[in-house]
Amino acid sequence: MAWSANRRGKQVLRRSNVPAKPGPLRPHEERRDYARREPKVPPPGEPSPGDSFLIITEGEVTERLYFEYLRAALQLSPMTVRVIHPACTDAVGLVRAAMAERKKSGEIGFDHVWVLFDTDVCARQGQLGPALELAGNEHIHVGFSTPCVEVWLYLHFRDRPGPLLDGAAAENAVAVAWGESYDKSEKTFVKLWPALRPNVSAAVSRAAQTREYHRRGGSPFPPNPATELDELVRALDASVQPLFRILR
Repeated sequence: MAWSANRRGKQVLRRSNVPAKPGPLRPHEERRDYARREPKVPPPGEPSPGDSFLIITEGEVTERLYFEYLRAALQLSPMTVRVIHPACTDAVGLVRAAMAERKKSGEIGFDHVWVLFDTDVCARQGQLGPALELAGNEHIHVGFSTPCVEVWLYLHFRDRPGPLLDGAAAENAVAVAWGESYDKSEKTFVKLWPALRPNVSAAVSRAAQTREYHRRGGSPFPPNPATELDELVRALDASVQPLFRILR
């Protein structure tokens, strides 16, 4: 330290070439250094109001319509939340389609990019790992469902079912829980949505509880049944002003 004069001529003690104290920074020191840190990417459930989304879906009907209807329920614009079903349906191809759409958007871009697919086929084909790795490298969120998206629909009605053999078993579970005949057609989904809409919050809670169940039990990956779509729903809900949110 050394004495020097300030602008008023008063002698003050100033630090010069003093090594930093060992140990963690104090709060005010952390704030001072914040601008030089690499910015953190917010978790998928915590975007800022007004953020934009690109959602690429494997399903031509179910996932696409679900998030289009949810977008309308949240009073979000199709320009803010774009839902696209590309020509491909394989997991890696869907991630690449998301990359292409993001590049096409140019400087405008999207704050969050999501790819949605089922694991029943891609896991058997050995594509699940490569798709997740590619998405992680490209900062793309993946919302996968095991064995298929019908697990997410089922959770609107009931708690986690037992393991589901395949997509047909999941579709049958939805039909039983809904009390109506179920298939993947647009006509059926339009009829189903009024039953889903009041139960979105319940589905989000149940999906999170299901993940915790598998985590505690050490279930093999991908856990069956399970879904990540609740995280996208939470993210979309958090992107609107509190007055328009549907999660409570």
